[in-house]
Amino acid sequence: MLKQRNLRCTVWLLAAWTSCALGLQAEGPAPFMMLTQVGGRVLEGQPLAWTADTMLLLGRDGQLHQFAPQRAENSKKSAPSFRGYSINEMQTLLREEFDNSFEVSHSQHFVVAHPKGVWSVWVDRLESLYRSFSHYLSVRGFDLDAPQVPLVAIVFRNQADYYSYAAKSGSPLQPGTLGHYDPTSNRIYLFDAGLESGQDWGASVDTIIHEATHQTAYNVGVHRRFAEQPRWLVEGLAMMFEARGLWDPRSTQTRADRINEGRLADFRYLLANRSPDTLVQLIASDNLFRTDAGAAYAEAWTLSFFLCETRPQAYCDYLQRVGQRKAFSSYSATKRVQDFRRYFGNDFKQLDAEFCHFVDDLP
Repeated sequence: MLKQRNLRCTVWLLAAWTSCALGLQAEGPAPFMMLTQVGGRVLEGQPLAWTADTMLLLGRDGQLHQFAPQRAENSKKSAPSFRGYSINEMQTLLREEFDNSFEVSHSQHFVVAHPKGVWSVWVDRLESLYRSFSHYLSVRGFDLDAPQVPLVAIVFRNQADYYSYAAKSGSPLQPGTLGHYDPTSNRIYLFDAGLESGQDWGASVDTIIHEATHQTAYNVGVHRRFAEQPRWLVEGLAMMFEARGLWDPRSTQTRADRINEGRLADFRYLLANRSPDTLVQLIASDNLFRTDAGAAYAEAWTLSFFLCETRPQAYCDYLQRVGQRKAFSSYSATKRVQDFRRYFGNDFKQLDAEFCHFVDDLP
């Protein structure tokens, strides 16, 4: 039986938002930063796109702001190019944002607001995941960018605090949510109730690593944050990193360690009734995620794992091409298939046969 796993969807708020913003692509991004006031709030960042009615501004903290240009007051250019906040500046802002029950820790790439005490361990956990992600793709030929802004994570003491914060922020969570990446703020939110009782974080490890992978991938050039990306590609990569062999440098480095056993079990369960054209459907559009999310996630992990294990250079080249797409541009089914064929060939029937044979040989 196909298990109902946590089918994460927060990141696709960005995809929906990007689709709504396609009409803004005629202008921008601007080659400068601006300082302005909107509704009494001071904002500084790079104008990404705008029309007479809407402006999208990338803040120096990585947050995305949308407002009517008419609401902006006292606007002026503040710098010739975008410059994110420094780690120290981001620490100061988070200390001002959260009350004194929180403290703020940092590493080379992360700034983490968390309850005082043992929760500081999260900054090292996230930095370790970042290193594992970077190493995995770098040795396979992917040229990663440095993040433009510090990567921010907010860790709550327990589920109640996590859900309460989300509700007050206007983004109520689905029951059972353990953590999420919010593409508008570019932050990870999670809770870790086990630290007080000394429990291992393994109960939520899949979700947290999945969401941390999204955040990292969107900030180092693997995915383009403001361009439509194939959902199977984005979710497939995040699910690959749920396997301990990818995120834990202490694990052994066999193929078995890199297998996401839950997603493989799901795929094998669905295999008997799998349509011969599923592969093309998955590549051409995101429709399968809307009509059969469980099958879509299983297919996305399995295809991503197959390509990365058997065609690592082509997989990274394909990732890089898709991640360089123009911001706020649509991605038609025809263009998606063309891009895929460029790296993996025109014979989908043969590729699907190799794909299924590969799965048969997995332990």
